[in-house]
Amino acid sequence: MALFELGYVSFAYFMYAHLESISIIEQGLSLILFLGSIFVFVVNCLSLTSLRELDEIAKQAKYNAEHDFLTDLENRQRCIDAINERKLRQVDFSVILVDLNNFKQINDAKGHFFGDKLLVALANKMRAALLPRSQLYRMGGDEFIIIMDVSDANCIYSQNNALLSELRSGIEIEDLELDVTYSAGASLWTKQRQLGVFDLLKQADIAMYSAKHSRQSIVIFDEELHEGVEAEFQLLTNLKTALARGELTLYYQPIVCTQSGDIYGVEALLRWPQADGTVIMPDKFITLAERNNLIKQLSAFVINRVFQDLVILLEVHSSLEVHINLSCQDFVEQNLISTLAMLLDTHQIDPKHVVFELTESTVMQEVEKARSLIETLIEMGFSVSIDDFGTGFSSFSILKELPISQIKIDGSFVSLSHESEKDQAIVETSMFLARKLNCSIVAEGVESDACLQYLSRLGCPYIQGFQVCEPLSLSECIKWMNSRLMVKGAMKRLDGR
Repeated sequence: MALFELGYVSFAYFMYAHLESISIIEQGLSLILFLGSIFVFVVNCLSLTSLRELDEIAKQAKYNAEHDFLTDLENRQRCIDAINERKLRQVDFSVILVDLNNFKQINDAKGHFFGDKLLVALANKMRAALLPRSQLYRMGGDEFIIIMDVSDANCIYSQNNALLSELRSGIEIEDLELDVTYSAGASLWTKQRQLGVFDLLKQADIAMYSAKHSRQSIVIFDEELHEGVEAEFQLLTNLKTALARGELTLYYQPIVCTQSGDIYGVEALLRWPQADGTVIMPDKFITLAERNNLIKQLSAFVINRVFQDLVILLEVHSSLEVHINLSCQDFVEQNLISTLAMLLDTHQIDPKHVVFELTESTVMQEVEKARSLIETLIEMGFSVSIDDFGTGFSSFSILKELPISQIKIDGSFVSLSHESEKDQAIVETSMFLARKLNCSIVAEGVESDACLQYLSRLGCPYIQGFQVCEPLSLSECIKWMNSRLMVKGAMKRLDGR
């Protein structure tokens, strides 16, 4: 093109140099050729500029397609491509899935803009912590992937330690110092253990959740962990089936007055009977249900069954109170309050007969939502008790901040309180504060007569545990209450003679 333009210019120059010897037509032609060469030159320059701009746009589009817009890290697709590239080259490598702890709570409390700033700051910290032969990607949300060109556990732990060290100084966002923690899971790809991308990431995800539940910073996937996950999956499947078929049931454990032995109430406890006659206890499946969004269905089952049973129980003991446990997920269940109102109306039950128990750890996960729920329940006429009191770091703060009417001192402190000075200090301090704040007190986990006698001397008003009575089926509970009431009635008649 440049030679073509040069030819135009040279020819035009030649024509103008010999104007005297050429005709008017030839002079006009030379002018046209000269101007044409200039036009072609300008068009060519503009075309080259446009092509360069298009090339830049294409490069930018490719970059945007491969990078996360928020953190500027390579994105999920690039991560998958990088894994496939290594698989094709048949080189050993590992992936580490990093998930920020409590990010949802931070987002809910401070807003998404604050959360975005935190993710950017975290990405920068993670970049700084990368070891040689490690690459960082953002998978989405608060999840990141580190690909390491090694498949050695020691190297994985070294990378994890580098990340922990980098985050030890915390992250400052909008003048707020955050102590950031994470849970990580690692999986390995080797020539002897070739996995697809999906399976590799799934194993890292399983290991990450294992780390989160065990409160470790990192867990490396192995077959033992895989077997545990398979067993957990089977348990979850069976639980869903049992719930759909109505195979779960409730047991009731009595709560009595320490001094008189009078029946105060019962706590509803979920049980899962098996075909072989054994029973799976709640500690084996409640946490699993919470992790898999099944807890709301379990809570709904318990609440509905309690209201049905309460009609029968009140015929035996007209002042009985039934305790029902709520989970953290029940705080955000939009239908909970309307369901309770409907059940009160359907069964014509006075709400004073129902006490809702919330564990201390559950309350501290969602303090404001817990406060809102507690206030609504109290307005409806229910009572609220804090279960497992004393097991967390915020026990006394809960007594001050939330409008609760009762605490249940955790059995881990109660069971040996008659012989352990440390347990005695916790029990007695809890009782002192509860009384000052006008909260009633239940000591759970009373397993011996010595413990019962100690609590009686201490003036603890109510007790619960195997020394009083084990959890009973509805029919057994009714028999137990009837026999207890008959004995009490006979004692009163004897005293009246």
